[in-house]
Amino acid sequence: MLVVSHYNYLPGACALCRSSNLPAVDTYVDLDWPNSADNPNPSANHRLYICADCCIHLADMVKESRGMEIKPAQHYTLLQSLNQELANTNAAIAQRVHELEKALTVVQSVNTTPIIVEESPVVDMTGFEVVPPPKPKGKK
Repeated sequence: MLVVSHYNYLPGACALCRSSNLPAVDTYVDLDWPNSADNPNPSANHRLYICADCCIHLADMVKESRGMEIKPAQHYTLLQSLNQELANTNAAIAQRVHELEKALTVVQSVNTTPIIVEESPVVDMTGFEVVPPPKPKGKK
C-alpha cells in the first residue's frame, strides 16, 4: 500500500465513499482481474483506492482490538507545549529552593556561633549633676 497525492488509475475515487478526496491509499489491488485483449481499453487498470478520511474511520473502528489510541495532532502539540512550560517552571522552582537552602545553611551557621558581647568599662558618674528645670517667667 502506498499513500498517493493523485489517482494514477481509474476510477479516481475512493472505493468506500466514492469521493475524490486526496491523499488516498493505493492498495495495489487491481479490480480488472486479468485484462483481456477483447476489452474496449485493454490497458486500463482499475485500482482500489481508499481516501484518508475513510482510512481514519476504519482505523478508529478497529483501534481497540490493537490496543491503540488515536489522538488529534493539535492535542499532542498542546500537551507538549504545556509539558515544556511545566518543566521550565519546575526548574525555576528547584533553583529557588536550592538558593533558599543555601541561605538557610548560612543562617544556621551564624546562629550556632556564639555571640560575644564585650562589656564596656564602668563609667564614673559621680562628677555629674542633674540640672534643675528653669523657673517659669511670670507675667508683669
